[in-house]
Amino acid sequence: MAASLWVLVAGLASRHPVRWVRELATLTGACLVASAGLQVESVKLPFTTQFVSLGVFALPLTALWLWLFAALWRPTARLRGLTWGVASLSGLTFAAIVAMTQAQPHFASALALSSAMLGITLWGLPAEAGGAASLGALLGMASVAGALKNTAFLILIAPALALGVPVLEVTYRLRTGGFALPTHRRSFFDLLTAEGVDERRAFWLLTIAHAYLCLLALLLVRLVEIHFTVKLLLMAMWLLVGVIAFWVAVRFSARKEGKGVVNLLGVPVASVTMEEALDILERFLAERRTHLVVTSDASALVRAQEDEEFRRIVQQADLVTPDGIGVVWSARLLGLPVYERVPGVELMAKLCERAAQKGWRVFLLGAKPGVAEMAARNLQARYPTLQIVGMHHGYFSPDEEPQIIAQIKAAQPDILFVAFGIPKQEKWIAKHADELQVPLCIGVGGSFDVYAGIVQRAPEWVQRLCLEWLYRTLKDPKRRLPRLLAIPKLLWLVAKTALRGKASN
Repeated sequence: MAASLWVLVAGLASRHPVRWVRELATLTGACLVASAGLQVESVKLPFTTQFVSLGVFALPLTALWLWLFAALWRPTARLRGLTWGVASLSGLTFAAIVAMTQAQPHFASALALSSAMLGITLWGLPAEAGGAASLGALLGMASVAGALKNTAFLILIAPALALGVPVLEVTYRLRTGGFALPTHRRSFFDLLTAEGVDERRAFWLLTIAHAYLCLLALLLVRLVEIHFTVKLLLMAMWLLVGVIAFWVAVRFSARKEGKGVVNLLGVPVASVTMEEALDILERFLAERRTHLVVTSDASALVRAQEDEEFRRIVQQADLVTPDGIGVVWSARLLGLPVYERVPGVELMAKLCERAAQKGWRVFLLGAKPGVAEMAARNLQARYPTLQIVGMHHGYFSPDEEPQIIAQIKAAQPDILFVAFGIPKQEKWIAKHADELQVPLCIGVGGSFDVYAGIVQRAPEWVQRLCLEWLYRTLKDPKRRLPRLLAIPKLLWLVAKTALRGKASN
C-alpha cells in the first residue's frame, strides 16, 4: 500500500507548478515508503568485508535516495518516447541484478519488471512529467528492495549506471545552470538539438547509450567478487570507449544548416551536392578565365598538411569538392556541414553529359598510353554529341611539355580533364594555367581507367554503404594499400583539431 501511494504521490506532485511544493510532496512520499520498512540498513565498505549499520540514518538516506530517483526521471519527459524507453531498460536491468544477487527476489523483481513492462507497453507515447516521476519511483524502490544494498559500491554505482541518461541530463543542467532556475538551465537535450540532431535520432542515441550503461551495470554486478580497483579500471575504460563512441555518433547524426565553403584542416572544401557543383562549374565556364577544380579525397587532405606547395595550390583553387567519404566523415566529426560526396569519377561523367548538351569541348590528358583514347571512345558512345577535341597520355618528359601545351591550346577546349593523380595533376595545372587558357581544368585521378573499362567501380550497394574504398583495395591491394595509410593520419589530424577546439571553448 505504501509503495502504491508513493508512486501516485510522485506522479501527482510532479505536476505542481511550484517547485518547493513539488519537491516537498515527493520527499514526504519517499519518507512514507521508508517508514513502512523499505530501507537500506547496512552497507559493505569497499576494500573490506565489514558491514556498517546506518542506524538512525537509514530512514532519511533511503528517503533521499527514493526522492532522487523520481527527480532524476522527470526531465526524460522532454523527449518523446525517452521516458518509456529508458525505463524499460532500467527495469529489466534491475530485475536481472536482483535475480543475480538475491535468493528470494519476489518484491524487488515485481517492482523492476512492472517498470520494464510499463515502459515497453507505453514506448513511443508522449510522457508527461507525472508519468516519468512515477516510473522513477518504481525503479527507486526496486533498487532499494533488491540486492544492490549489499555493498556501498553497488548501491551507488550500479543504479547510477542503470539511470545513465537521467543522471547525465540532470548533471549537465546543474553544470551549465549552476543555481539558476530550471527554466534557465541548458538541457542536455538542448545540446543535441544545437548540434543538429533531430528528435528521432536523439531518442535512439540516448536509448542506445542508456543500454550501454545498463550493460556495464550488469557486468559490475556479475564481477562483484573482483577487487574494487579492478572494477574501477573496468568502469573507466568502458565509459571512455562509450564517451568517444557517443561523440562520434552525435557528430554523424547531426545535420547542421549551412552551405558554402568550410575550412577542413586548412583546406577550403565546398559544402555542395553534385548538382550544385555542376552549376558552379557552368558559371566558371561562362566566365571564360582559367579555373582550377580540385577533387579532394582523404589522401589530398593529408598531403595538404605535408606539402606546402600543394596546400597553397588547393587553398587558391576555385573549387574543392569532397571526393572521398573520408572527407565527409572528417567534416562531420568536426561539426562542419558537409554531408554528401561529389566523387571525381561521377563529376567527370555528369560534366561530359552536360558538355554534350551545351556543346562544350573536352580534352583528356593523362593515364597510360592508349587509355585516354579508350575512355574517349566509351564516353562518346555514351554521349554521342560530346565533342572530345583531343587526348594525350600522361607519360611524357619535360621536354615534350611545350608540344603538349601547344596541342591543347590549338584544340581550344572548354574543359581539360587531367589524370595524373594527386598532387601531380594539381601542380601541373597550376604551373601551366596561364599558358593553357582553358576555362575549366579538373584533376580526376584514375577516372580515365574507369571509363576505359580497365578498372571496375564498386557495385551500387557497396557505394551506398560508403565502402567503395574497401572494394577497390581488395581488387588492387598492391596499389591501394599504401594509400590507406592516409586514413589513420587523417583520423589523427581530425582528433587533434577536435581536441584543440574543445580546449579553446
